[in-house]
Amino acid sequence: MTAGNRDVHTWLTERVATYLRRSPQDIDTSVPLADYGLDSLTALAITADIEDEFEVTVDDALTWDHPTVDALSEALSGLLGGQPEAARTSEKQA
Repeated sequence: MTAGNRDVHTWLTERVATYLRRSPQDIDTSVPLADYGLDSLTALAITADIEDEFEVTVDDALTWDHPTVDALSEALSGLLGGQPEAARTSEKQA
């Protein structure tokens, strides 16, 4: 599946909800995932799901570096748009 076929934010919200055993409507996408009890194993599983779903390779720390669905979605959308994470990070710091 490519990013154009489905909204990244919606997919991430649904994926997180599945791991947290909640309804997607119960996930406040601006709340840090750790506040919902997300642990490091689940974060790695979400990272692996991202790689499988969108056919990209991402850093294992992606979920921790972007701790909310909103932040993670924005980072992933940028990555899928062709701009590497490192380039976006250095642009923000400039």
